Amino acid sequence: MRVLKLALMLFLTAGLFSQEGLSDEEKAFFKSNVVVPVPSEIILALDMLSDINWKAIAAYNLSANYADNYKIALNLGVRVAQGFIAIQAEDRKNTAEMFSVCRDLAENFGAKSEMFVDKDEIARLLNEGKWLELRGILDDIHLKVKDEMYKYDPDFVVLASVGGWLEGLHIVSKALKDNYSDDASSILYQPELIDYFTQEMTYLKLMNSDNPEVKEINRIMPEIKRLCDVGQGNPIPLGAMNELYQMSSDISALIVSETKTGSDGGSEDDGSKEKPFVWYIIYGVLGFILLTAFFIKRKKGGE
Repeated sequence: MRVLKLALMLFLTAGLFSQEGLSDEEKAFFKSNVVVPVPSEIILALDMLSDINWKAIAAYNLSANYADNYKIALNLGVRVAQGFIAIQAEDRKNTAEMFSVCRDLAENFGAKSEMFVDKDEIARLLNEGKWLELRGILDDIHLKVKDEMYKYDPDFVVLASVGGWLEGLHIVSKALKDNYSDDASSILYQPELIDYFTQEMTYLKLMNSDNPEVKEINRIMPEIKRLCDVGQGNPIPLGAMNELYQMSSDISALIVSETKTGSDGGSEDDGSKEKPFVWYIIYGVLGFILLTAFFIKRKKGGE
């Protein structure tokens, strides 16, 4: 069964989620067991269709400063997608950075050090240009971390998958709006996958769904489907591709925006955190003075 699922995954990503040539049984299996492609497979499928200058398209975010687990999960998915882009672009610096940021984010979910390849080994592979091996390592880490996240809360696996898929949509739509072709546009014809993510998001616990990023994702998913669901074999028009790019850019910016915590927040946040601490000291000193005065007065009275 696992072999069939992997075969369907590869066929449907390389075949752009077209179901031509599948038997009725295989179609039914796919509809009831949607296989979520990892970002590397979508990017590889696109690379087979177009001559994309990944270095010109790539954009990376190095932040790991998030206070809430739901947001950490979303951003982990985004950084994994960005890691695959860095590898695809053969960008040594940003590939190393993405491995590091993914590790920082994953540690919030109990990811153990043995899940990650040593930094020196990553550096060696980068220096030797072993890009296929690096892609395999990132794929492996991605799957292992999701297993750890599932132990914390299955919601986080859904959010990481959605975050990675949305970043994939962002990257792909950016590539295609500037390198448009009818054939390449059909990679985003993914109605079953969009329906799957939409449904999975409805199962999230309130503590994970009642947040601005998740609410916005839920709001735009029907719009994404409307733009992508052009019918099997039909291209997604360039105008729709531009809309998809703008929509995915906006949600990406919302997801990666930092949570203001500690000393690296804005000046307004710093002031609001310092003032209560100062008042605690003042109240403590006043309390000490009052207690001291009380005991001195009591002692004098006793004498």
